Amino acid sequence: MSRKRAAARRRREQPETETAEQLPHDTVRPEDTPVRAHPRTRVLQALISAALLALAAPPLDIWPLALVALVPLLLALRDATPMQALAPAWLCGFAINLIGFRWGDALLDRFGHLPAWARVLALVLLAAYQASVFSLWAGLGSLLTRSARVPWLVSVPLAVVVAESVLPFLFPWNLAVTVWRAWPLVQVAELGGAPAVSALVVLINLTLLEAGLALRHGQPLPRQVRVAGTVVLAVVAAGLLRATHVAVARASAPKVRVGIIQPNPGTVTAEDRKQRGEQYLATLRQSTQQLARDGAELVVWPESAFPYLFDRQLPREYAPGHPWELRPGFKGTLLFGALSHTFGGALVHNSAVLVSPDGRITGLSDKRRLFPFGEYVPFAARFPEWARDVRTQLPDSPDIEPGGAARLLVSGSLRIAPLICYEDILPGAVHPLVRERPNLLVTLANHAWFGDGDAPYQALALATLRGVEARRDLVRAASTGISSVGDALGRVQTHTSLRLEPGAPEVLMGEVALVELFAFGPYLAPVFPYACALALVVLALLGRTRRT
Repeated sequence: MSRKRAAARRRREQPETETAEQLPHDTVRPEDTPVRAHPRTRVLQALISAALLALAAPPLDIWPLALVALVPLLLALRDATPMQALAPAWLCGFAINLIGFRWGDALLDRFGHLPAWARVLALVLLAAYQASVFSLWAGLGSLLTRSARVPWLVSVPLAVVVAESVLPFLFPWNLAVTVWRAWPLVQVAELGGAPAVSALVVLINLTLLEAGLALRHGQPLPRQVRVAGTVVLAVVAAGLLRATHVAVARASAPKVRVGIIQPNPGTVTAEDRKQRGEQYLATLRQSTQQLARDGAELVVWPESAFPYLFDRQLPREYAPGHPWELRPGFKGTLLFGALSHTFGGALVHNSAVLVSPDGRITGLSDKRRLFPFGEYVPFAARFPEWARDVRTQLPDSPDIEPGGAARLLVSGSLRIAPLICYEDILPGAVHPLVRERPNLLVTLANHAWFGDGDAPYQALALATLRGVEARRDLVRAASTGISSVGDALGRVQTHTSLRLEPGAPEVLMGEVALVELFAFGPYLAPVFPYACALALVVLALLGRTRRT
């Protein structure tokens, strides 16, 4: 027994070094592998990655940094056990969420009228929760590599897909947002949505890390690194090939000149609508006339731009001379946002309304994904008294009734998939509409609540990926910016500025193609995370079988 105790004591006193069985990779020789980093070093590496990701993401958009931003964090994770990987990954995620959602302070101030301490606490809790996605993919990737010998260059990118897909976010975002301007890299979104782009970004970072370590130690590039590099090039090349196909389809598709009105009204309260509704409507009319003179065939007003309650049963637009006349002098198609109701009814919807050139109301679609507290009070049925108290504190946020099934708005050759507010960053809201075969995506948004923070830039970046998934041009009309016209390859052709000067409207003209091309995204992107999870399970089982 004494010899056994002595041996156990010697093992405990031995310095922690990696063995070939423990390594989370098979790319360099064990003797060339660095020893485990000090915890303070891992903290620094995590924070460096967070800073680089923040520089790569909107609004700065220095996207080449995204290709190396995760290298410091991955270096910290490389020799870490699954438990050791959780903390630095979480810290990186916490820092980038705190940086990325700093606009939430102003939002909670304007929107919820919360005191400073409550706003800070809410943002810290949000960042802490959303940082868990980093811990999940880091811990899962490390666990699969060490326990089941799944290659490091395979386990981590696939784990990123699973982690980004499984955790529900209040404000959805992903690593793909850091490269949204690099359109050749985002073409893979048609196959796997934003998580596929995130996985590609992580794979590029991993490949550069392993290649750099091999070169540093004077070794030839290991086979895994060569294979990973080949996969990256193949994915990008396939995306460019598909992009060429889409570009040819766009070139031959019918074109429509579209005009967007960004009225820049500032934050409009219910009382403002009563007192200055005519002024708001006059601004929209004048801007519409200006776009008509410039040759616009379709004019888009943003979310709830119409300042009054719109009658859902109205068959035609208001007659000429009516105080609520929409578009004197314009003979094209008008799409506008409005709060709508059935005349005499109590239910209010957040709607998109389509008016044909001959004045008929040809379609009305309601927002289906409502924003908590802004459009409804969660758990109101269970806690009615609490809900009433909350509602009295938010007088400018009416209760909105959610819409039913997804439906297109059709007028002539236009088959519009209408998206309201933040629905264009939610794949689950976009994909059902795209399966109805629209030829144009149009978003109506009200970003006045976000002020001059980063949120409008982030929303544009996230929404652009929906255009790639759907292979449709995307028009976005926002009340205070950023409004834009983008194509089916994820390229923003033109956009407005972010302006908050009330009474200083901005108009935007662009040309869109009514593409009828079949898109794989609405069918493949929802199942892609399951395919990645299944691949990890299979690889783990095979790895454990080889070990036994």
